[in-house]
Amino acid sequence: MREDRTEGRIANHRVAGSVFRADHPDHTDLAETVEASRSEPGRFNTSRFGAIYVSREPDTALDELRRNNGQLEHPCALFVVKLSANRVVDLSNPRERERWQLTKDDLTSDDLSRCREVAEAAVHHGAEVIVWPSATGSGLSLAVFAERLGPESHVEVVRTFELGKTVLTSVAAGLSVVSIHPMLTTFNLFGPGLS
Repeated sequence: MREDRTEGRIANHRVAGSVFRADHPDHTDLAETVEASRSEPGRFNTSRFGAIYVSREPDTALDELRRNNGQLEHPCALFVVKLSANRVVDLSNPRERERWQLTKDDLTSDDLSRCREVAEAAVHHGAEVIVWPSATGSGLSLAVFAERLGPESHVEVVRTFELGKTVLTSVAAGLSVVSIHPMLTTFNLFGPGLS
């Protein structure tokens, strides 16, 4: 068993701005998304607590969907999600990863056990969000523990971009979704460093 060096390690890092989620166009209810994640846990959640998985960049959201499903399938939508959270574990920071005794390999491995152990401890200590370098190799991913958000934090879908077959084919061929939908650049993204 690893030594627990995480006590009191949830700093008041804040994330605020727009993040992105790629999914079926009907999956706009984030409470249902949290519940569904309990039955099929991801990297940073278990059957005991759900998460909404989002990405800082629109293309990373689509890359994550492709990585998890093997391909991008129609129908598909890109959701713009407004996020504000105060208690964030930033695993994109090497020092923070070290505190949680995680390696870069843990963050990309198909063996999710170490990440889930960290998620259990982080949620126990009050984390609202975990941020990490995407397993796709580009961008940042976030697990939002919507049921554990404090009174000053929130998460909500604010815009939906339905992606037709032509768009999905172009993205699968390597074209950035932002070049197809330049309006995506107008959303207020939080910066690379957490504030």
